[in-house]
Amino acid sequence: MNKLQFKILKEQWNARVWEITLNGVKVETPIFMPVWTKATVKGLILDLLQDPQWIGEWLDIINIILANTFHCYLRPGDKIIQEAGWIQKFEQRPGLILTDSGWFQVFSLWLKDQKHRNQAHKHDINMKLMEDGVKFHSPYDWSKHIFTPESVVDIQCNFWSDIMMMLDVCSPADDDKDTIRSDMDMTHRRAQRAYTHFENKYNESQWVLFPIIQWWGHKDLRDISLQALTPFAKDGIAVWWVSVWESREKIEDIVQYLWPKLPKDKPRYLMWVWTPHDLLFAIEQGFDMFDCVLATRLGRHGVMFSDDGNLHITNTRFKNDHAPFSTLSPKLSRYSRAYVHHLIKEWEILWGILLSVHNIVYLHKILSDRKQKILQS
Repeated sequence: MNKLQFKILKEQWNARVWEITLNGVKVETPIFMPVWTKATVKGLILDLLQDPQWIGEWLDIINIILANTFHCYLRPGDKIIQEAGWIQKFEQRPGLILTDSGWFQVFSLWLKDQKHRNQAHKHDINMKLMEDGVKFHSPYDWSKHIFTPESVVDIQCNFWSDIMMMLDVCSPADDDKDTIRSDMDMTHRRAQRAYTHFENKYNESQWVLFPIIQWWGHKDLRDISLQALTPFAKDGIAVWWVSVWESREKIEDIVQYLWPKLPKDKPRYLMWVWTPHDLLFAIEQGFDMFDCVLATRLGRHGVMFSDDGNLHITNTRFKNDHAPFSTLSPKLSRYSRAYVHHLIKEWEILWGILLSVHNIVYLHKILSDRKQKILQS
């Protein structure tokens, strides 16, 4: 029996509402997961995301969050988190934790190195991709580290992550197809190693491990990767490299191409999708789980999601706007746009907290509304 249990509550064409149960926690999909980069959602007291006064009394509490393996491994370290009991106990938050593999952070910091290679750059990590894994230097103290398929599983197990990701390989967008194919083949070998290593832990642990399908807009490579990795999708499957640095047309083309080929009886996790349009489009193609850091990152930069598009509260037109800046919950509605504008101008960090909560709840509400329409159909 699979550890991640699911029950189909309702389907409408390809869109679906599932009840997922893992480790005693129930989550209804579709679900957007806030990103918990360094042991918290940046700037937030996490209880806010489970408080109806902050998220709205008509919404389910947010009880699954994505954490970042790369940063939590480097600081405070997986051993310290393990000593604390587990990741939920370390940060004193109930609910499910999904962790990524850490590879994308290594890869993205390396890309910054290439862009600034003729300059001193604080993110210089000196990445070296090898068959055994990936070597890199910590951007914090220049210490040397290596991620292997096996070690990344062990790190996430030390976190007691509920849902874990396998160590994959990303390819730069401008790489030739032969190089991309080589990276894909390496990812498949890594998957075999990760799941062989995890097999002995599976029955005695509480964790599950997802494979990741990627490879840009190359449909033939996505087919090969899907065929190679689906056997490892015992509890769920992830799709990556659809939304980052690609056009909306490419996103929709790949999502439409992939969804009929994905396992129908497993949760489908579409990584790094965050705009309301893209979320709703992906739901109609049968995807269940989503995440992105931009909801909170944009909030900290004074950007607020709205039905009229993104609003820049830094704009002077909000200086004398005394209407509630958000009507999504009782607590948020207490603050005016003029007040949040003032906080930003005075560099008072409360603005980032308020806008981050609003942006998370805004996306949560969009998915909740779509879920209700499916259930009532």
